[in-house]
Amino acid sequence: MALKSDRIVIVGAGFGGLTATRLLAKAGANVLLIDRNCYHTFIPLLYQVATGLLYPHQIVYPLQSAFKKYPNVEFIQTNVDRINYEYQWVDTDHGQIRYDILVIATGSRPQLDHIPGAAKYSLTLNTLEDAAVVRHHIVDRIRRAILEPEPIDRARLLTFVIVGGGPTGVELAGGLIDQLRALLGWRRLFPLAKVILVHSGDRLLPNFSQGFSAYCERHLRQLGVSVWLNRRVLRVNSQGVELDTGEAIAAPTIIWTAGVQVDHPSQLDQISTAAKGKIIVEPILRVPDHPKVYAIGDVAFLRPDHGLSGIAPEAIQQGEAVATNILHQLRGTSPQPFRYIDKGKAAIISRYAGILSCDRLNNTGFLGWLTWLVIHMCYLPGWRNRLTVGYNWFWDCVLGLRLLKPIIRPYREIAFLNSPDPAIEFFKDKSQRKRSHLLSQDNWIMNYIPLIGRAFLATIFINSSVSKILDFAATEEMIALRGLPHPNLMLLGNIVFQLVGAFSLILGYKTRWGAIILILFLIPTTLVFHNFLDDPAQKTAFLKNLALIGSLMMVSYFGPGPVSLDERV
Repeated sequence: MALKSDRIVIVGAGFGGLTATRLLAKAGANVLLIDRNCYHTFIPLLYQVATGLLYPHQIVYPLQSAFKKYPNVEFIQTNVDRINYEYQWVDTDHGQIRYDILVIATGSRPQLDHIPGAAKYSLTLNTLEDAAVVRHHIVDRIRRAILEPEPIDRARLLTFVIVGGGPTGVELAGGLIDQLRALLGWRRLFPLAKVILVHSGDRLLPNFSQGFSAYCERHLRQLGVSVWLNRRVLRVNSQGVELDTGEAIAAPTIIWTAGVQVDHPSQLDQISTAAKGKIIVEPILRVPDHPKVYAIGDVAFLRPDHGLSGIAPEAIQQGEAVATNILHQLRGTSPQPFRYIDKGKAAIISRYAGILSCDRLNNTGFLGWLTWLVIHMCYLPGWRNRLTVGYNWFWDCVLGLRLLKPIIRPYREIAFLNSPDPAIEFFKDKSQRKRSHLLSQDNWIMNYIPLIGRAFLATIFINSSVSKILDFAATEEMIALRGLPHPNLMLLGNIVFQLVGAFSLILGYKTRWGAIILILFLIPTTLVFHNFLDDPAQKTAFLKNLALIGSLMMVSYFGPGPVSLDERV
């Protein structure tokens, strides 16, 4: 059945809004997406930007790219000030926008107004800008502490208070303690650092079982995090926080992760709201008395609430449900009530430590950590983001050097960090001084060693490609004998992969990507054609490829060296 040409306006490009837009776009509906940013932010990984594991651009996805295949989808970057439900228009910074069907998916923001001083003296972790500011602030405090001669003042600068024992607070505490250990260990200042996690409840991660909460608390304490339970923050000031127990914590850094409130446009006097300003919706996610208005995600309150906790899977499922019900409405069929399917929960505490809770599988430790990584890799939009994030995670596991690279390079693409960053320059100078001992302009022979190594590696792949081109038919037949589909296309791809990677190594242009391309080529090739467990005669070829993969990993991590096009750019 053909859809009506009604204009569907979706306000908010979070998990719910993005999901609803995608499904409606595939169905051919006329959709206008509005958001204050031109990108979708993957909120669960904000803490990894804040603690230096990831770059900001690795967890965002351009909205124009997300829907470039759908001519029936428009996107406008603007702020929505208020909504007039009677006349069906949305008031934005760029004028009024009419709608036939409206979906409110504006998400939430930190709830700071009820605590004196919290809004003024606390840092938050709700947006990409927040994460970059937190990262900048942490590194600046470390720099000041290193330069501070007084031990008491140094210890105060290295005291960090995190308010809130939910998943964000727990993950941030674990990531922050790893960051401090990496940056302070070489100066032997880590024992002075304190990370204090303050939670008002009697256990961390209240949405998980008591066993998982106990494991989380125990592991954080083992890492060196001070966990303060059953304590509420009464006020925040420039010196630290005051608690309802009469205790006070002197700390220059307060990061607030406790409690959120709805972030929606004004003009809500025409609709019913619940606690924290949430919009009350019917089981079909429609606003009562407004048949053309829906609300999903953090902004919606479903009666009964069924204990929904405002996590990404809930918003995604609501986005799917609201898209389905809007299509029912356009086709004149009956909408279906929303039912949340709990597929389980996962949280990460630190490197190699996580928790996984679902009906059939409950795990802690390494398996919980690995499952968390896989889940978030699947949900992260964009293959480029998945590849680069996986790359950072890999080196975090192998060498634990995750925190140095993001700090020594300033983020020029973020406007609010364009000003000179003394903390970044401090660590950048140290990195440059350390590098000068290895690669010196006075010792020009040493400068050419990486070039020679790259040339040796490239020669191997060029020779392999030329051999396959000259003996194309026989190589194609060998691939076919393995039972692989489209042997001719696979062989062409094989040759292209090797040549692109090889010339990248020789020229030193996009060298890290060239090395990654060759690694991605070598791994399946080695497992399929040189698996010595199946054929002992392949042992030498298997070990040779293993050595090549290791060499390429070194290139991808340390870079091409000074004699390269990458260094000239």
